[in-house]
Amino acid sequence: MKRSGQDVILHGMIAGLLAGAVVAGWFLVVDALAGEPFRTPAHLGSILFGGSASGSLLVILYSILHLGSFLVLGVAAAGLLSLSEASPGWLLGLVFGIGVLNAVHYAALLLTGAEVLTVLPWPHVVGANLLAGLVLMSYLHHAQGVERPLGLGALKSQPLLVDGLVTGWIGAGAVALWFLALDVAAGDPFRTPAALGSVVLLGANGASVVGTGVGIVVAY
Repeated sequence: MKRSGQDVILHGMIAGLLAGAVVAGWFLVVDALAGEPFRTPAHLGSILFGGSASGSLLVILYSILHLGSFLVLGVAAAGLLSLSEASPGWLLGLVFGIGVLNAVHYAALLLTGAEVLTVLPWPHVVGANLLAGLVLMSYLHHAQGVERPLGLGALKSQPLLVDGLVTGWIGAGAVALWFLALDVAAGDPFRTPAALGSVVLLGANGASVVGTGVGIVVAY
């Protein structure tokens, strides 16, 4: 069903804000786990606006730019879907998150002259943008009243994908149990997920900065 331009813009703006909030929330949790709330927006703000402003002002300025950018991206996504009459779904969300959002992030950093791959750990960038893409398309799917199932409901028509997911979860569970047994035998339960989580999520580069909290283990 063809939708008015106002509906497309409104839904795109809401979808963009939700996606932007997801990315902001992701890094807020990561920064909180590292004991430095708002570290990421302050760091990115210093790169984009210069380090002369105060930390709180950098966070505010960057947050405005961040949400404004996602507003534009949300409207653009909704507009393209309307023009092409394509149905928003999780596959498009994956493509949008991994392709478009990552490209925008790294292109913006490239324009500043920063070393784009070292500003933020890439797993965070990819993970946050992937989740944002899924949220954006999920909202547009709901807003457009698409009858086709979204998410897990759509898996009913993809038995091969379901088999692959189940196989992957079984393999991941076996690996986790193996290292749990090794850690218990060494007298340090959950040492492996804590160490890997510290490296992947917090950028730790040595044993002295490996976190031991439950949050790190659960997040990993």
